Amino acid sequence: MKRTDLEDIEPDPALPLDLGILLATWKDGIREWRDNLGSPPPEAVTWQIYPEGPSIGGILLHLASCDQFWLQEFAEKATLDRTDPAIAYDLAMDQYIPRWPSPPAEPIEWYFDILDRARAGVFETISQHPDSLSEHPNGDYASTYRWIVAHLVQHDSYHGGQAVLLHETWKKFQATPEHAPASP
Repeated sequence: MKRTDLEDIEPDPALPLDLGILLATWKDGIREWRDNLGSPPPEAVTWQIYPEGPSIGGILLHLASCDQFWLQEFAEKATLDRTDPAIAYDLAMDQYIPRWPSPPAEPIEWYFDILDRARAGVFETISQHPDSLSEHPNGDYASTYRWIVAHLVQHDSYHGGQAVLLHETWKKFQATPEHAPASP
């Protein structure tokens, strides 16, 4: 079989190579899960598979909040705006119980706008960071900048796939409403 095209990622040459590869990987992963997610209707965006369970909207807010926390608050010691919808949502949830509040009844574009604005800021932060191995202590915990970015790439992939799966599950339940879980 003859190869006719080659997929690859293009690292930002202005970054250290490891950060450039991680950032390019992150952006490609975002593109992929957003393509697979599509444009779910508002009722799918706020649907929770079980009471206090995750929703597409909740996941997108959580992603925006975590990106800002790790890169701006943890690494750069900036104070985040607790009134930002993503930060406020994340402060009200506990993903480990799990307890995800019902997300705002907004269209997917509203959520994507919040996520895109947060990511524009964190991607700019990454582009200005010259040392991937710099250490970032926070209390009893420390990590390298490279680990923080790698963690966010993994986190995005995990939750992006979760959002896609929630949308597919919602569509399945719409086709067979007798099997749909009750929304809170």
